[in-house]
Amino acid sequence: MIKHRLHLALLAVTTFASILDAQTCPARQAQHIRPSLRQAPLQLAGEYQAPFEFVCGRPLAVRVHQTGTELTAVAQAPAGCPQARQVRWRGSLAAGQTSFPVQVARRGNAESVVTGTATVTDPCTIAIAVRGMAGAARYTRTDGACAGEDDAARPLVVFIGGALDDWNRNLLNVFCAYDAQWERTRKLYFLHTDDAAEVRRQVLARAAGAPVVLIGHSYGANFAYELAATMQPDSGVHLLLTLDPVSGPAAPRIPLEPGLVRRWINVWAGSGVGLSSCGLVGAIGGAWGSRPEADVDIRFPPDPAKDDPDNDHCKTEEMFLLPPIQDALAALR
Repeated sequence: MIKHRLHLALLAVTTFASILDAQTCPARQAQHIRPSLRQAPLQLAGEYQAPFEFVCGRPLAVRVHQTGTELTAVAQAPAGCPQARQVRWRGSLAAGQTSFPVQVARRGNAESVVTGTATVTDPCTIAIAVRGMAGAARYTRTDGACAGEDDAARPLVVFIGGALDDWNRNLLNVFCAYDAQWERTRKLYFLHTDDAAEVRRQVLARAAGAPVVLIGHSYGANFAYELAATMQPDSGVHLLLTLDPVSGPAAPRIPLEPGLVRRWINVWAGSGVGLSSCGLVGAIGGAWGSRPEADVDIRFPPDPAKDDPDNDHCKTEEMFLLPPIQDALAALR
């Protein structure tokens, strides 16, 4: 009876919290989560254009050649143009990095170079800044997957926060850190107290046939699971991530029909009940625990020697950074 009353009280508080306007991200995100960086080194070879630089009366176009970590940008210009086939810049990009030093040819003098810094702002854009010069030259890739990409066709990654998430920001901080632009995806955020029918309507409308990823934490994981159960096989739920799910009964109430979700990864806190508010959520609300029927079922933390009952349920970023989850997200690209 006490457990039931505590559960109802927690739901009442979170229902009130869902109307708070706290679902904001920092103007400049200090940390970025970019799952695709876990994979092979960045492949940047291709055709690029710098629309605000000109050679022989045309916007500068370069072909970037890549050999291992070495990058060389060679100007592409009509025959007879003095800058044709000149090296515009060169540098070396270490694995896992997004910025690297470059040697940039001075305009009109290929033999004279200055030092600058290149930053890969997303897989289709390289910005190069040179000390003492205002602004940065932006090189936009124009071939491969970057050519004519339709933003509306990008996968839609939906985050659903649990109890008081707009206040404690357990999942909201992960949502903010996830770099959708880098991953060539789109993202949305909801609370588990939002109207389920309206969330479903928005997800289907925004996705418009593109792949959908549902990520929920705590009560939000239960919401994500139940939302997936209401989708149609052709709605494109490619990935369901449930981070230590909690609901009234300590188990999913609706079975997932075959074909609704291509891949389900469940993460469950194995450290038991703690004495903090975070540690008590699972005991009060009904933690699902291990779900063997999931495609991947991960105990958190994987090493029981690192159990932290007071905090494990709320370590959403550490859960999100687990290799199987990062690999699954990177595979969306």
